[in-house]
Amino acid sequence: MTSRHGRRRVRDGEESGASSLELVILAPFLMMLLMLIVAFARYAQAENLVDQAARDAARAATAQNSRTAVAGIIAQTVTSTMDDAPRSCRDSASPGAPVLNGKAFTVPDPDDADEVASVTVTVTCTLSTADLSFFPFWEIEVKRTFTSPLDRYRGYR
Repeated sequence: MTSRHGRRRVRDGEESGASSLELVILAPFLMMLLMLIVAFARYAQAENLVDQAARDAARAATAQNSRTAVAGIIAQTVTSTMDDAPRSCRDSASPGAPVLNGKAFTVPDPDDADEVASVTVTVTCTLSTADLSFFPFWEIEVKRTFTSPLDRYRGYR
């Protein structure tokens, strides 16, 4: 059927399946985009929590008076900080061995004013994104390090 200007008029119902077809084609791409956004958000959260755990553990270690108490307080601090992390990261979070420079937790040399004792803590976790969809996503290792100086004038045992 044509109009008086020679154009063909579209009758109601001729394009009724077009929007359904568009939805079927676009839906998988939109779902993949959504899962990718969730994966990046989960990575950002895990990265932030691992960084916070390393920072908190190093600072808690420098608050100790004894070198022997450092490893225990670091493990305890990392565990409590990672409570809000995604399950895969929380279960795999582990602090590395703390690095204490040679003068840490000893009485400082009064003749060496530039000497700075410090504790360095590295926290690592493995973040899995496999539960986001049926596609095999990846596992990401998140690793952060923080160094905290010890108070020079504090008494150590």
